[in-house]
Amino acid sequence: MTPKKDKPTDTKNTRQRILDAATDNFRTLGYARTTTKAIAVQADVAEVTLFRHFGNKQKLFHTAAHHIGGAVGLDRVENQLTGDLLKDLLLISQYVLPIFIAQQETIRMLMFESSQFPEVHEAVAQNPRQMCLLLSGYFRAQIEEGHMQNLNPHAVARAFTSMLFGYAVAMQPLDELLPPQISLDEMIEQFVHIFVEGVASK
Repeated sequence: MTPKKDKPTDTKNTRQRILDAATDNFRTLGYARTTTKAIAVQADVAEVTLFRHFGNKQKLFHTAAHHIGGAVGLDRVENQLTGDLLKDLLLISQYVLPIFIAQQETIRMLMFESSQFPEVHEAVAQNPRQMCLLLSGYFRAQIEEGHMQNLNPHAVARAFTSMLFGYAVAMQPLDELLPPQISLDEMIEQFVHIFVEGVASK
């Protein structure tokens, strides 16, 4: 059989097609069941082209995981922060929580696999790590300016991230079994209100 040849295209588009196909496969099948061959077929490239761009399945997953979790774009959210604790946490939550909810099945599947594959464990940590880094820097500034109590900014960042992440992955899927129904917007407002009441300077 004649080896598959890539269609003429620029390098950037080829890389993006591979990444899109990989993200789709990892999201729906998980890490163990995804193969580089299937990704190459979906991206319409030769498998060797995938290896040329990303090296191996592990490195490709590490790149794709950044997109699966939705951390891409957090820098844009950071640029919109004003220093108003309540408004800023609402902005961050309104961006992050819907992404966590949309990816809840993938997140649970990859977290299960992370105990078997160290590369998955590291990649899954990318997005929570990026959010914690953003928040810890933000909270440190809030503490220095006297808007927050003198708390450990890293611990506060983990607490806030855990609140949103835990709700999206563990509680939201049970929403229909936990009446009364509460809209996502109201949940975000309540989360942020409770959190701000707990950390703001008295």
